[in-house]
Amino acid sequence: MHLEWGKVVTSLNWTFVFTLVNFAILLYLLKRLLFKPAIEYLDRRREQVATRMETTRKNEEQAKKLVAERTEALQTAYKQSRHIVEAARVQAEEIIGQGKDGAKKEAKHILENARAQIDQEQAETEHELRRSYAEIAVLGASRVLGREVNLEDHRRLLDDLLSELEEDTLRMKL
Repeated sequence: MHLEWGKVVTSLNWTFVFTLVNFAILLYLLKRLLFKPAIEYLDRRREQVATRMETTRKNEEQAKKLVAERTEALQTAYKQSRHIVEAARVQAEEIIGQGKDGAKKEAKHILENARAQIDQEQAETEHELRRSYAEIAVLGASRVLGREVNLEDHRRLLDDLLSELEEDTLRMKL
């Protein structure tokens, strides 16, 4: 076992150098062909993920703004609808009140007209009754007297009797 130290070192050196050169070429090729594209792919992927995350964050902010706006719009619409309902209720109460007032006025007017008509009919009836009473009284007086009263006397007696009846009626009312 006696090897020559010089041959071993030389063979070892050249083997070592070739191995190192092969390893360097392999590293260069791996770096150039594998690592560089892999790192570029990873960088692109990282940028895409970051862009998507930023877009998602912006979309979330927009969604939150939209939710806040929609909530505010709904609250405003609810307040407006409550106001409209309250205004409609007040207006309905006013219309009902006006209708009641109008109906009361109309009823009062109808009652006044009816009373006036009743008073007029009552006066006409009283006048007719007096006239009939006067005619009956004149006819009774003519029978008692046994003679017929002429037309002039008949009218004069009726007028006298009517005026007396009207005076008696006025005294009774007072």
